[in-house]
This record gives sequence, C-alpha cells and structure tokens, in this order.
Amino acid sequence: MTTNHDGSPALSIEHLTITVPDGRRLFDDADLQVEAGEFILLVGPSGSGKTTLLKLIAGLDDRENAGLNVTGRITLSGCDDANHAPTRVGLVFQNHALFDELSAIGNVQFAIDHRPGPRQSDRYQATRLLEDLHVPTRGRLSTLSGGERQRVAVARTLAMDPPVLLFDEPTTGLDPGRARAVADLIAETHQRSEKTVIVVAHDFAPFLRHRPRLVLLDAHSGRLRAVDEAELHAYFDEYEPEASTSRGTPLDRPVLRIPDWTAWLETPGQVVFTILVSLVVPFGGWNRPGWRLRYLWHYMRMVVFGATAIYVAIAGAMLGFVFISFSFSQLPYTEVTVPLLTEEFLAATGYSTFRVVVPLLIAVLMASKCGASVAADLGARRLTHQYEAMLNCGVRPEHYLYGNVVLALLIGGPLLTLVACLSNAYASLVAFLMTSEEGTVALFRRNFFATVWPDGQLWPTGTGWVTLKMATSGVLVAALAYAIGSRPKESSTDVSRDVGLTIFWASLGVLMLHALYSYVEF
Repeated sequence: MTTNHDGSPALSIEHLTITVPDGRRLFDDADLQVEAGEFILLVGPSGSGKTTLLKLIAGLDDRENAGLNVTGRITLSGCDDANHAPTRVGLVFQNHALFDELSAIGNVQFAIDHRPGPRQSDRYQATRLLEDLHVPTRGRLSTLSGGERQRVAVARTLAMDPPVLLFDEPTTGLDPGRARAVADLIAETHQRSEKTVIVVAHDFAPFLRHRPRLVLLDAHSGRLRAVDEAELHAYFDEYEPEASTSRGTPLDRPVLRIPDWTAWLETPGQVVFTILVSLVVPFGGWNRPGWRLRYLWHYMRMVVFGATAIYVAIAGAMLGFVFISFSFSQLPYTEVTVPLLTEEFLAATGYSTFRVVVPLLIAVLMASKCGASVAADLGARRLTHQYEAMLNCGVRPEHYLYGNVVLALLIGGPLLTLVACLSNAYASLVAFLMTSEEGTVALFRRNFFATVWPDGQLWPTGTGWVTLKMATSGVLVAALAYAIGSRPKESSTDVSRDVGLTIFWASLGVLMLHALYSYVEF
C-alpha cells in the first residue's frame, strides 16, 4: 500500500451532515478515513446518498442550487509536487459520460491534454492505455460494446492521472457475468495503478472476491462504518426501505442541480445581460486553442455547413422562384403592364429581398433548425453527464460548448444569409426568363440589382445592417439554445421538450429582433 508524502490519509470525511430541502438527512455526523492506495467498496441501499457523496468528493456538487445543507469536512490530501495544485479526483460515471463527438483515442487524449502540470500531447500514451484495457483504437464510439465503452471511460479517467479514482455504480443493469468482468477490471486497475479506488455500489457481490475494504452507508443512522462480509449480508437481509425514508431520498437520484435558466426569460434585463455575456464567453478558454478550434469546427458543421447550407439554399431559391413567377403571372393586363413595370418591379424585388425578406426567412429557419440542433446536442450532453465529465477533466463546459455555439452562429448567420441570397438571385433569374417573353439575363441583372448593388459600388447597399442583424440573430439563438438545452435532464422526454421550447423562444425572439431592426433601419 502506498502512502502520501506527509503520512495523511488520501480522503478524510469528518462530521459530515447533509440535509435535503424537505428536512431529511442523508448523512448524520458521518466519518470515514481512506488511506492512500486502499480499495474501498462503499455499499448502501438505493436512496441512501451514495451518488451525492461521490459528487461532493469529486467537487461536482451544486449544493446551493440543489438546496443541500452540508456541514462537516471532506479533505483530500496531497498536492502536485511541481506546482502544489490541489489534488484532483477522477470519477468514472455510471453511464460512462463519453464525448460522443470524439473517438476512443480522442476521449483519452482530451484527459491527457487537460490534466494539470506541463502540457504534453502524447497520442502514444492514449493508444497504450486503450490497448492495455483491450479497447479497439479505431472506429467510432457507437461501434463499441457496453463493456468496451466502460473501459474507455476508465482509460480516460486514468489518463487524468488523479491519485483518487471514484466509480459510480459501475455494475448497475449488467448481467452477472458482465458485472464480474467490470469488477475484475476495476480491481486490475487498482493493482496496476496503485491509486486509491472507491467504488460505490448497492450490488456488492461481484467485488467481494477481490477483498476490498467494505464500508456501509447505513440508511438508518446516516453513518459510514466499516463492516465485514457477514455484517453486510446481515444488514441487507434485515433492511427495510420504509425505515430510512425519514432520513434518505426515495430513490438514489442525483441531487446535482443548476439554475432554471429559462427563468430569466421573464426578465428583459436578464435577457440583455445574457446576450452581453454571449459576446464575452467566446473569448475565454483559448489556453488550449487546438481543442477550442476542434469544438468550434464541430458546431460549425452542425449549424452552418452541410445540410444546413443546403437547407437555406433551397429555401432561398424557392422564395425567389415562387415570388417572381407568381408576381409576373398575376399582373393584370400583362401585355401592357409587364413591359411598363418590369424594371421597377425587379428593382423593388431585389432591394426588399436582400434587405428584409431573405434575412428574416433565414433568421427564422436558423432559429428552428440550428436552435433545435444545438438544444438537442446540449440536452444529450446534460442527460449523459458529459458536462460533469468535462468539469472532472478540468474544463469549463461554457468555453468549449457555449462559447463555440455563439461563435458558430455569430459567423453562420451572415454566411447562411449570403448562401440564401445567391440561390434566391439565381432562382429569380430562372423564373424571370420563364415568365417574361422579352426577358434577358442582362435586363434582369441590370434591374434586379439596380437599387441594392449599383454599378461601381464595392458592397451591396445595406450590407452592414444585414450582417449586424444576422450576427445578432445568431447570438440570440445561441443564447436561448444553450440556456434551455443545458438545463438538467432526467429523460429523453426532457430533451424533446426543451428542443420544442428552444424553437418557440428562438423563433419569437428573432421575429421581434428583425421588427426592431426594420423600425430603426428604415
């Protein structure tokens, strides 16, 4: 067994008392000492507060917003010899919390690149960690089995090189054979790394053959106490869930909470504040530009390139074709009016299309399509605990996620409008040639752009206004999609609900924004 340099325990819990908002106590003056290098199996009934304790140890709790009253001390011993940074804890989440946009190697490399100390980008180390745990190093995460994904999560946590490893219910939902394999993996990880390992579980049978130190979270007393195997079996043989309802939560549900971000939708001042924050956040978190740009590219592909660009190009083209063909075909006395009104009509159409109609159309489409995509992406991350996984790796999620969503839509709004304007102009030309017997390309070009882009002018008239309102629309959609999409999720239904809310608020927001711009601009 290894020891800390100063002889202190790796983890010390003293007089810990946790009270939930309704007055029930999860812990009542609980104490625990864990020596460096120990293998601890922390066992307790469902609802006794095991996950809550793990998040407190890992520093991932949000006690203020969860309404928890926490007293006592949780002390992690040891400092990094190089820079005396606080000891970090690695948490292997119950559902793995892998970053789906990255490969298995990418997940491990993420942890290596963000651990404290001198920077090192050792791809060989990431590959070696995965190979040691018998995980394929090629292919997407979606092709890996559940056991392989678990091993990727273990490899990512080991890559952080923390002195303390926490495992949250690693055998939940597994058949007996798979549960034993996971227990063997954790025991092997402990033997190889010689790190302090704490496993939280209510299914303790698969771990017993590895002889861990058994600690029981007694739901009746709210205390932590060391037990042997016989005492553990006796406790659960006699355990009655009803007896602990006055002290624990009804189910072992996470108590981690963040504020209900959509509450600020009721306060206009807070909306303005959020938009201002949106302009600041993209400039933070550039200390690792490679990863920042990687996530920016991820969101640029989601909201600008590929299907989105095709989507707005088709929308712009349909608008131009239908508007021109319908308008010319419906003019009364076409033999007389078309020759007289063609030039004025084309000039007015080109001006209104570029300055008002296309920007408004693209803003609404961006609010629905891009807002929904971002809200779904962030909601899935929240549901699968990828936010907490980033925090555990020492990364602020708002930098890689929120900051890059803002940047992608800030850039994407004007770009998508440009794509739509180009497709609109070409479709309008086709419609004009089809409906006007005397129409020519030169006639269309001269009159359609007469007001919006006169000959000899470098930029179209109103380019600054269009760019400003589309960039602002992008920031507004990003702020709303992030605020709603990143709320805590307990099921896929919550994700679907927030996608719908995002579409509603973002569409309404950009409509109001463009109405305001039109009033000021014209």
